[in-house]
Amino acid sequence: MHIYIVLKSPPNLIFIVVETDERSAIKLLIPLPPYNQGGEQSGLHAYSFSQSLNRDSHMPSQTSIGGSRYSFRISKRIEMAEMAGIFFNKAGVICFYIAIIIYLYGDLAIYTVAVPKSLANVTCNRDLVDDKNQTLCWNGVGRFAAHQIYVAIFVLFVGPFVFFNAQKTTVLQVMSSFLRHTSFLIMIVISLNRIAKHVKGVPRPEDVKYVEFDKIPDFIGISVYCFMCQHSLPSFVTPMKFQNRATAVLFSSLTACLGIYVLVCFTAAFGFGTEGLADVYTLNFADFSVPFIRYFLELYPVFCLSASYPIIGITLRNNLKTLFQKAEYPWVIDRVVFPLLTIIPPTIIGLCTDNVEFLVAYTGAFSGAAIQYIIPACFVLLGRKKIKTVFGREAWTVNKNHSVFASNAWPIILLVWSVCCMGFVIYNKAESFVHN
Repeated sequence: MHIYIVLKSPPNLIFIVVETDERSAIKLLIPLPPYNQGGEQSGLHAYSFSQSLNRDSHMPSQTSIGGSRYSFRISKRIEMAEMAGIFFNKAGVICFYIAIIIYLYGDLAIYTVAVPKSLANVTCNRDLVDDKNQTLCWNGVGRFAAHQIYVAIFVLFVGPFVFFNAQKTTVLQVMSSFLRHTSFLIMIVISLNRIAKHVKGVPRPEDVKYVEFDKIPDFIGISVYCFMCQHSLPSFVTPMKFQNRATAVLFSSLTACLGIYVLVCFTAAFGFGTEGLADVYTLNFADFSVPFIRYFLELYPVFCLSASYPIIGITLRNNLKTLFQKAEYPWVIDRVVFPLLTIIPPTIIGLCTDNVEFLVAYTGAFSGAAIQYIIPACFVLLGRKKIKTVFGREAWTVNKNHSVFASNAWPIILLVWSVCCMGFVIYNKAESFVHN
């Protein structure tokens, strides 16, 4: 499935790049529609929430577009919100924001569950049980009750940051990237060592379950969530000097991600067994013999996700404000109500469940699929129509960055595939609910 997701991802990545490219050319000649004018920030990209939408437009001469009749070079970052504003009608833009908002709510809910779950696993006494043989965390406090306590502590610690604006996130990004790469490398090495030494708990190859059909719907959602990067592409492609190489760079990145994911999945399955894997993979290393590495891996989600929570929260807050299409809000609404609307729903979810796998599967299967497949496919279909209307049919032939997936059959196939996958997930979950 990961391989299939990777094969399906390049068309969508290229679609976003090409539509950003075409949108850059369109932006030079026609103004954006009035929707979302005067708002604060679109904040669709988790690290681009301070980017204000540029609403200035003018009719440039041929020389002002790089000396050629048309300019298809991406010279300014154009977020997906701006693409939606020019390609979609008002109802489409609202649906776009709803998809983004649901995805961001899912992100925050996952963070609100994963961090407390990791903290509880580190601090709880694993050998403590009550009279009913129920696992306790501390005397008189069960594991789930401890999880809820940590949810409250986590939200009280990181939630207040959502009430403000963050300007510079470079240090956080570098630190998070370092922790992620280091943690992945350590987990892969430890798992390979377990397999090589056949330590206790390592399953025999014939005992590993290679396929569990009832888990396929969850696997689809999780795979989509893992490869979610379309909303980050404008900030990734714009600074590139040789943009004609963007396709090769993006495909190489996806291939590298696939290699790491496959390596992690196989070492996990053969190092720990498919039955005993925790939904937060780092928790499988709770019994590792070296204390420093054990605590480093167990606390990895705490540090990384805690650093990302304010950024995602501010992004979600700004998108909620944009959705209601109002230029200015009273101070109480702007600085109190919207931050609370951002924080409260994920907190409620975190207090009700500690199942990270469930949240990731649903977030990826629905809002994730919309952002990764449906929206890019719609962009390319409407963008091609718009580019012909604005520049004429000949414009497509002079765009050196046009997609290798030039046929309209590609976005249509992606739309059909996405709808089928979402329908399959809905059917599976409904059937499970009825049987249970």
